[in-house]
This record gives sequence, structure tokens and C-alpha cells, in this order.
Amino acid sequence: MVGRWKARPMNKQNLYVSLLNALAGILFSLLLKGNLLIYVLAFIIGLTIVFIERNWIYENVFKRKKRHAVAGYSALFLAVILSLVFLTQPKRDRSQIVETVHGYLDQIKAGDYKKAYEDLSEFSKKNYPLDTFVSDHVTNRLKIQDYRIDDVAMNEFDKKKAVVQVSSPFLIYGQNTLPLEMVKEATGWKIVFSRGQSLTAARNPTASQSPKKKDGAVGQFFKKIF
Repeated sequence: MVGRWKARPMNKQNLYVSLLNALAGILFSLLLKGNLLIYVLAFIIGLTIVFIERNWIYENVFKRKKRHAVAGYSALFLAVILSLVFLTQPKRDRSQIVETVHGYLDQIKAGDYKKAYEDLSEFSKKNYPLDTFVSDHVTNRLKIQDYRIDDVAMNEFDKKKAVVQVSSPFLIYGQNTLPLEMVKEATGWKIVFSRGQSLTAARNPTASQSPKKKDGAVGQFFKKIF
């Protein structure tokens, strides 16, 4: 059977399909990274081969039966879609996590504490009432001027948990580097937050209020003179 196989000339239609798939591969290479890009390119190559050899597949695989062809191609299309959904889930989770953290910190920065409270997990809300959350933040007003999200680390054993590392040249909740725990709920990714975290700002001095070093004996002597 292998010896009887003959290469089929690429007609104009197949050539255009190959060029379009090459263009799609370039676009995906700009959007995706790592293993995900490899999977997408493999899907593109596989679908291109199926399209070019569609007549041979129709005759030899589906035996010229339209029902079989429709069912077969539908199953293939569904398998590709489900695979892409599964493979892109981590990337979509990270995007949602970053969006939630940005929204929370921006609302804290603007002083909209009630809206920021909606980004907390249900467990956090049960243990940290809204009135207390708002009161703590109003009392210990955070001056968030700038921040950035350095990393999103997914839990290897529980895909519904993650930790986000936020850094800032200014103190956020009394820290220059803030780890925020995240949990995935029915409504999306939420922040696990406790009252102890919000009160950290009151316990830790800001950079401008950092304790001064004590002068040595020589310094104290000159202070007494002048």
C-alpha cells in the first residue's frame, strides 16, 4: 500500500490554505509561549494535512458516506476545541488572577474599599466583615502610589489556589513585597485576605518613618556642643 501512494500536486486552493496556516502559526507565535505554542502548531499542521487529503480520507476512511464524514469531522473538530480549552486554561487563569489583583489594589488606592471588598473570597468575607474591613482601611489609610505584579505561582497540587507576588517601592500593607493568596470560586478568582494583613501597615513604620540610627559617642559630643 505504501508503494502505491503517490504525491498529489498542490493545487491553488491547497497552496492558499497552507499559506494561511503559516500566517496563523506566525500570529500564534507572537501570542503564545512554550508548550502551548507547540500544541497549537501541531493542531494547525494536522488540520492542514486533513484538508489537503480530504478526498483520499473521504474515499478510503469514510467510504464515501456523508454521514460518516460529518460525524468524523465533527468529532475531530470537537476534540481540537476541547484540547485547546484544556491547554489554555492555565493562561486564562493567570490573566483573571492578574486582573483581580489589579482591580483590588487600584480600588484600595482610590479609597473605594467597599468595591475592593468584593474581590475577597467568601471565606475571607465570613471572617472579616465589610464594616470592619472599611474601618481598618480608613483608619490606616494606605498610600499606594505604584506597584507591579512580579509573579503568579499556581499551586501544583491544587489548581484552584495560587499566590501572587506584588512589589512596590512604597509599602503596601507594611511590606515592599506582598504575597497575596488566591482561590478560585464559582464566581472567579478571589483574594484570601485577613484582618491581620490590613493591620500590618499600622505595626510597621513607613520608609519615611523608619527609626533613626543612634549617633555614636563623637556625634553625641558635637550635638551637646552645638
